[in-house]
Amino acid sequence: MNFLASAPVPSFSTRRLLTAALLTLIASGCAGRGDISGKVTYKGKPLVWGTVQFEGSDKVLKQGNINSDGTYSIEGVATGEARAAVSSINPKSADFQTRLPPRAPRANAPEKVQGWFSIPEKYDTPFKSGLSYSIKAGQNHIDIELQ
Repeated sequence: MNFLASAPVPSFSTRRLLTAALLTLIASGCAGRGDISGKVTYKGKPLVWGTVQFEGSDKVLKQGNINSDGTYSIEGVATGEARAAVSSINPKSADFQTRLPPRAPRANAPEKVQGWFSIPEKYDTPFKSGLSYSIKAGQNHIDIELQ
């Protein structure tokens, strides 16, 4: 008596369909992320402090810091249409707190940021900023010009 059960063999067209589906999944996984870099300005002036956020097509937020020359970079944003936000909280504000490692001494004086200026609050969240960009796989250069 043969105890080995035999499974039905899929037809040629079923195998082709499964192969195509698998290749599509593999391709979308590999090409589904982009890295973004650029410069943030407000009325033509570079921001010197803050963060930039991108909410990719997968609804995941990715964030990067704004450097003193207004540049930023963010890695791994999902491709497709993405919403963006720019935040520049006053570094002297009580709302801002520097993250320090455990047991690190607390600084008494707020951080001094040369050239900081405020921007409208409407830019601080992706759903109300009105900033939207198309992200492709690989490198994306996106200068964010706030008005």
